[in-house]
Amino acid sequence: MLHDVGKTRISDNIVEKRGKLNEAEYEDMKRHAIYGYELLKNIPGIPPSIALTALQHHEREDGQGYPLGLSGKDIHLHAKIVAIADVFHAMSSNRAYHQAMPFYKVIEQMNRDMFSKFNPEILMELVSRLMSTLVGKEVMLTNGRFGTISMIDPYNPLKALLKTGTEIIDLRMEKEWQIERIIG
Repeated sequence: MLHDVGKTRISDNIVEKRGKLNEAEYEDMKRHAIYGYELLKNIPGIPPSIALTALQHHEREDGQGYPLGLSGKDIHLHAKIVAIADVFHAMSSNRAYHQAMPFYKVIEQMNRDMFSKFNPEILMELVSRLMSTLVGKEVMLTNGRFGTISMIDPYNPLKALLKTGTEIIDLRMEKEWQIERIIG
């Protein structure tokens, strides 16, 4: 919950800007990780891992993140977990600068980044656990149909078994259909 606390030191004009940040604004925004670390590192009772997580939650496995360009084993485990959760939340939420992406596109993009940006074990665990929480939930498919998730395939969690009234839809067999949105 504290990973973005450094944004409190960034101008509201940048944090709340609609549309893409220019280069100078983006460089300023990237400083929130350092500001968060500075704010948290000396607070009594907060473990050092919390401050490290704020500092490193934009680092990536391939070293292409910021602010330090760390990679792999040099990134704290908690920061790796928060990085995945942060990206999932950013992509699946409406923001001032973009609309939420469809659920399947979020998962597809994150899966594409699995062996470069993210720790694959952590990402696979997130997808598996996320999908298991959706059993019994209503979803909308990319074809506009609605259904309730009945079962998750543990080897291909996005390809669930759905019930729509009296019909059963196996998304493993329907290659063109995806889960567009979770309704509730």
